[in-house]
Amino acid sequence: MNNSTPKLRFSGKRTGVSITLPIGWHQESGEDPSFAIDIYYQSLGEPYSPCITIKIIEIPKSEYHQNNYQELSEILLAEQAQSIFSHTLEILEQLIENIDDHPARIDIFKMIDEETKIPVTQYQVTIQLAASVCGIVAIMKTEDQDVYLPVFNEAVRSLRLPSS
Repeated sequence: MNNSTPKLRFSGKRTGVSITLPIGWHQESGEDPSFAIDIYYQSLGEPYSPCITIKIIEIPKSEYHQNNYQELSEILLAEQAQSIFSHTLEILEQLIENIDDHPARIDIFKMIDEETKIPVTQYQVTIQLAASVCGIVAIMKTEDQDVYLPVFNEAVRSLRLPSS
């Protein structure tokens, strides 16, 4: 996504997280009552058409520490590795960064979807917040990753997170 691509700023209705995406993306709120979820997509219905799910996961005070985001990343990766078809998980990149002045971890990996047998690339981000962790999962077909990884990278760097 180059800088001449027109973009829109979305404000998460459920999560309070705002994100900038190219024009043509849409927003909806997730229906999970136990988490605040916002979903961004280009088109619905097609398996693995690019989409971004943002979820805020509250951490109980007794379990809170400054590396909850790292723990969540490891749990999510372990769950993916256990469930995927013939253990096809291939990690492409792992980064520790600051996103909107919060510690964050980015994991990018490829796998084969069990049901569709489609090679997919997942861009997963966990961000430490004051009393919660923000989890972001972006999924695309691996054949489309050269187009969408730059979009997801730029979108993640545009995030503005809730202060509380």
